[in-house]
Amino acid sequence: MRKHVILTLCLILSLVFATSMYVSAVEVTKVSAYGKGKQVWFEAEHFDERDSENVYKLGKEEGAKDPTDGAYGDIVTNVGGKGWLLYRFDISLADGKAGDWRFIGRVINPNNQSDWLWVLGDDGDAIPKAEPAFVRPDDIIFEENVPEWTWMRTGDFGKDAGTINKLQDGENVMMIWTRQSALPVEYDVFCWSSDLEYEPTDEDYDNAEEASLPVNPKGLLTTTWGSIKNR
Repeated sequence: MRKHVILTLCLILSLVFATSMYVSAVEVTKVSAYGKGKQVWFEAEHFDERDSENVYKLGKEEGAKDPTDGAYGDIVTNVGGKGWLLYRFDISLADGKAGDWRFIGRVINPNNQSDWLWVLGDDGDAIPKAEPAFVRPDDIIFEENVPEWTWMRTGDFGKDAGTINKLQDGENVMMIWTRQSALPVEYDVFCWSSDLEYEPTDEDYDNAEEASLPVNPKGLLTTTWGSIKNR
């Protein structure tokens, strides 16, 4: 009996550990292999964490603003103040490998109100609790005038700036920190590409495949614990 209890506890702990690995990933990830590399795509509203519900908000779902026609689902915008968004994404879903990747966003930004991008491993070894010491142009994204939906590949008026980062094998973490963004800015879809010259299109995103994510261990944990109790 004691041996059975120990084995049961070990199984539960292993499933809890697995849950912590997968549950926090962005809700939907799409993958592709366009150009000479791999791409990982996810929509801006599927962030994993944010510091406040009063800074970056969902456009339609939280009433911040109606997404401009042509948006994929909802959008994220900045209703005022300083804050951050955090995303966890896994490049192995696209068979991607560690190295230089370009960050690209489908955005509207009519007044070139840029933000900062921070990437775990490239910009620091631990997720920051306070705003890091960002530097222009190295960490800037979306400093461009784009009044209509545009796939932005550059960071600071034509310069790569913060768009090229070294990603790690497997899961990566990125954070967007407020620099200037405000209500006119709309974030729709984000893309990471290992082909630094790749230029996305809406059709590319439409045709990208939804990634095959691991079975949700949360459900496995419930099922397994139920079957154990019934033994």
